[in-house]
Amino acid sequence: MKRLGQILHISKQNEIVVRGDEKQFSGSMRDLPRINSFVLDKSIKPIGKVSGIFGPVDQPYFTLKPDRRVVAPGLERLVNERVYVQ
Repeated sequence: MKRLGQILHISKQNEIVVRGDEKQFSGSMRDLPRINSFVLDKSIKPIGKVSGIFGPVDQPYFTLKPDRRVVAPGLERLVNERVYVQ
């Protein structure tokens, strides 16, 4: 498991926006997670999958499509939490 970053907010389309950790990504595209990689919270529960990557390569932003087991009100509690990619 590798740390992905911190959840910034939930978009109006119910997508999760994550700011990537600067130390994890050395400016190389090889270090970035693949689209559809599973994302987990600190208690190793699935949150969703990576659906997009944007921004600078050394500190990218990620959009996550929430897992169907995570209910919409539960998404707001995840803001400012660290998440991990499998």
